[in-house]
Amino acid sequence: MYALLAPSAMATISADKFISRYRAIADEASITALTASVTSVQRTLAAAAVVSFILTVDTRLAGQFQIENRLDLAYAGQRWGVEWASKTIFPMLLRDNLVHMFIQTPSRGSILDRRDRPLAAEGQVVEVGVVTGQIKDEAQLLAALSALLGLSEGSIQARYQAAGRPDWFMPVGEITPEAAQFNKSLLSADSGIVWREKAVRMYPYGGMASHVIGYLAEVDAAGLALLEPKGYRSGDLVGAFGLEAWGEQYLAGGRGGTLAIISQEGRIVWTLAERPAQTSQNIHTAMNLDLQLAVESILGQRVGAIVAVEVNTGEVLAMASYPGFNPQVLTGGATSGQWQALLGDAQRPLLNRAVAGIYPPGSAFKIVTLSAALDALGLNARSPFYCAGRWDGLDDGAMRYCWLKTGHGPINLFEGMVQSCDTVFWEVGKALNEVDPMALSRYARGFGLGAATGIKELDEAQGLIPDPEWKRQNYSGAEQAWLPRDAVNMAIGQGDVLVTPLQMASLCAAVANGGTLFRPRLVRRVGTALGADLQAFAPEASGRLPVSAVELQLVQSAMESVVIRGTASNAFRGASVRMAGKSGTAEAPPGETHAWFVGYAPADAPQIAVAVVLEHGGEGGGKAAPLFRQVVESYLALPR
Repeated sequence: MYALLAPSAMATISADKFISRYRAIADEASITALTASVTSVQRTLAAAAVVSFILTVDTRLAGQFQIENRLDLAYAGQRWGVEWASKTIFPMLLRDNLVHMFIQTPSRGSILDRRDRPLAAEGQVVEVGVVTGQIKDEAQLLAALSALLGLSEGSIQARYQAAGRPDWFMPVGEITPEAAQFNKSLLSADSGIVWREKAVRMYPYGGMASHVIGYLAEVDAAGLALLEPKGYRSGDLVGAFGLEAWGEQYLAGGRGGTLAIISQEGRIVWTLAERPAQTSQNIHTAMNLDLQLAVESILGQRVGAIVAVEVNTGEVLAMASYPGFNPQVLTGGATSGQWQALLGDAQRPLLNRAVAGIYPPGSAFKIVTLSAALDALGLNARSPFYCAGRWDGLDDGAMRYCWLKTGHGPINLFEGMVQSCDTVFWEVGKALNEVDPMALSRYARGFGLGAATGIKELDEAQGLIPDPEWKRQNYSGAEQAWLPRDAVNMAIGQGDVLVTPLQMASLCAAVANGGTLFRPRLVRRVGTALGADLQAFAPEASGRLPVSAVELQLVQSAMESVVIRGTASNAFRGASVRMAGKSGTAEAPPGETHAWFVGYAPADAPQIAVAVVLEHGGEGGGKAAPLFRQVVESYLALPR
């Protein structure tokens, strides 16, 4: 284009400046395409002519517009050239005028619970600042702001003294709208104090469900490269974790823009095009706020997680992980010190233990082993065993001890589950391995273990179900061989077996509902503030448990007996509702054992499945089972 300019025009602007001017305007205007249609050509003088044309411009943010313009041509040096000036780009782009896109950003949508109560929403704060050119009495201004904001006068002064111009608004602090209303006299102490309302992301319940809800953060370079075409700019906040990140496309809405010619002072001279922002959407979750608050309180400051899902849909009713974080602090712009404290914390508060924490399940895995014994080995409830308190059935020189050192004596398969007899399940694991070394692994995967549950809204771990091929690939030397000890360890949920709390809650929900594994689901629907649905998410079955209805009924009966008279019965004395479950005490050296309890309720008409895990929390029946009961009783007492 530059080569087409007349020599007189070239003398006024260099090629580099010419090119950068066009590129800067194209970027600012978010131009995606343009076409010119010549309407007339008129020769005005022997060496001059005018070309009139209509320019059609497509922009990402302001839409399409058309504009009439003209090119002045001059004949010199044996050729016609363009007598270029700024107005050649757009009319009214005269002298020092600029092209500017005023981006219109809609209010961010809310994240709501199943009864449309806000878990995250747009709120307002009052941003208090100083315009230095308007200060009348600096001492009075500093005294008023110090009293209002609780900051030292020196720190306030340092903030506004960074202003490059006396007419710039320099923010020095934020207060609530209520505080602004109450402190009007301080805000009016000097004309240099200026305040304005500012939209901010609010998390009404602080750190509650922080791993699920997530937080906002400034868009990074990689994210900006993807989002800049949609109108995002450096410094914009985007969802960085949890539902805030998953739902960015819904919560952020669509940005619009006003493309204008402006003066150096920022006054709009001419509007070229305008398109309003697209309204953001709200995310309606399946979570029950009352239950979530109860679960957070029940878990307290115990390191671990609790997950509660609806038995017949897979909807996540509550999900707590401790320790957590306050999304308000991170969204508001955490200091480097605060970030370092989070990242350096040995308890990993940013880890969502409910979906990304992986643990050996211990005896909670016996739900799978019992099912495999019934289906693959053809055993029944009365199949006999004998527990002497110690077992050397592998002839490998190792003596294994049941949790009950005195032994259970003569015991059948059903009672082996109820009393969580390790000897019974070692025998079952050994027998399954002799029939097929892949058998127990295959049943475990059929129960949804060793693979992601498929929850769409959160990043989850797959866990691990070992088998002969996995061991061959992950061990070396003689340890590559799959041995009977691997099978018997797996039978009691130890060895290399790793699961997540969400997987165990989903497994129990499938046992409770008759065998259907549902994909866990946090979001029910996405819609407008007026209630119109943009997208609804229906329950989605992901598989069937690999057992018959009769076999599953026996598993259900055994899990209910665990609660009534088994290893966890002490925790359920006096309960007003029938419950079913299985405790687990998983070895986790060098620390204390992990405590598990998983199950569902009511046992006779299941509604909710719950998994509780306490890291190094001790014995499952004594430590985790009482929390399970509290969750169930809290849920059943809530209105639905």
